[in-house]
Amino acid sequence: MRTSRPRSIFRIAICAAILTTIGISGASARTPYTRGEKSFGPRIGFAARNTSASAGLVFEYSFSRHVRIAPQAGIIFRHKDLDALAIDVDVHFPIPFSGDRLAFYPLAGINFTSWSRHGISPDTNKDVSAHLNRFGGNAGVGLEMKCTTTLKLNVEAKYTVMKTYPGAQVSAGIAYVF
Repeated sequence: MRTSRPRSIFRIAICAAILTTIGISGASARTPYTRGEKSFGPRIGFAARNTSASAGLVFEYSFSRHVRIAPQAGIIFRHKDLDALAIDVDVHFPIPFSGDRLAFYPLAGINFTSWSRHGISPDTNKDVSAHLNRFGGNAGVGLEMKCTTTLKLNVEAKYTVMKTYPGAQVSAGIAYVF
C-alpha cells in the first residue's frame, strides 16, 4: 500500500518533534507562557495543493497564557506550474504541559493567498501567467517545545478552506522568544 506524500511528511515531522523532545529533555529552563511574550522566526513546510515546499516568517504575540495571535507570510514554491504568496492571521490556543516546556495548540484563522498558474501559449510560445486571489479559513493543530527561555521549536498542520484552491500544509519552525 502506497502512502501519500502529505501523510508521510506529517509522520516525519511528528517523529522529529518527539525525538527533539527526548534529546533536549535534560535542559533545565522553565519558561512559562506569559502575557506579552513575543516570538519571531522562519518556518518551512510542505503544501499539499501543488505538492511543493513552502517557506515563510511568523510572528507570535501572546494576549494571555492560553490565547495568542500569529500572523504569517510565506511562499509556496512552483510545482506543477502553480505557486503562491500566502498571508495568514491565525489565533493559537496553547495548552501547556510537561512543566510548561511543551504545548499543544489548536488554531483557527483567516488566509489570503495569491495563486499564480503558469503556462506556455501554444500560439505564441510565450509564458502566460494567470493570477487568482482568494480568501479562506484555516483550522489545524500544532505542537511546540520551548528549548530555552529564548528559543522554541514547533510543528504545525493546518487545512485552508477556500474556493478553487483548498489544501493542507505541514510546517516546522524555529523562533526567537523575546
